[in-house]
Amino acid sequence: MTRVGEGLFAAVLDDLCRHPPGRRRRLSNVELSAAIRDRGGDMGHAYIAQLRKGQKDNPTRQAIEDLAGALDVHPAYFVGGRRQLAEGEAPHWRHDALRTLFETAHGTVSPEDVASAISANGRFGSISASYIRELLNGVSDNPRLKHILGLSEHFDVPPAYFFDDRLARWVDSERADLVQLRELGVVEFVTRLAGKVPELSQQTRRATIQAIADALEPGKYEGWFIRRDQESR
Repeated sequence: MTRVGEGLFAAVLDDLCRHPPGRRRRLSNVELSAAIRDRGGDMGHAYIAQLRKGQKDNPTRQAIEDLAGALDVHPAYFVGGRRQLAEGEAPHWRHDALRTLFETAHGTVSPEDVASAISANGRFGSISASYIRELLNGVSDNPRLKHILGLSEHFDVPPAYFFDDRLARWVDSERADLVQLRELGVVEFVTRLAGKVPELSQQTRRATIQAIADALEPGKYEGWFIRRDQESR
């Protein structure tokens, strides 16, 4: 599949129009525009044509949701996420998503840091620290696709994270576990250990794995140190 940010949106939209869910024939740009208007949105058929051809490649979050609603797919599908909607599901932009990413980031991260990194990378254009603050505070809630992709790449989460509650719960759980591992020093320990692996014997590797496993078992951690203390006397 085309990588996210490199033509995926246009390819997905065009394919959905050619093979719309629940329909036997193609959906024209005019028909899709009308369907969006029927749902309270506003998107001209000429703009839809440009999006399908990739001539326009930076729609807003609202435009993504309008298209998804009219085509009866999950908005996350336009950014590499799932297509199917669960029964009764009404997905939308996750307003607290960005704040959660800042709170679980490694170390202290500021909007200036994030804006500078995304803009310097250049893959998804530029973004200002003031705009990131607006997104964090809820003053703005309609970022463009490239901003969504830039933020997701910076925080190393799937772009669908900003639309999909189910995916977000899994991602947040993984990030919370990583925060705990960092606080315990496990991440740093494993990083150092990885650099020493070629020098370690099989016996030492097995002992290391067993020591970690014992430390995670209730009651074994203390016993392990008692045994080591007795052996050293």
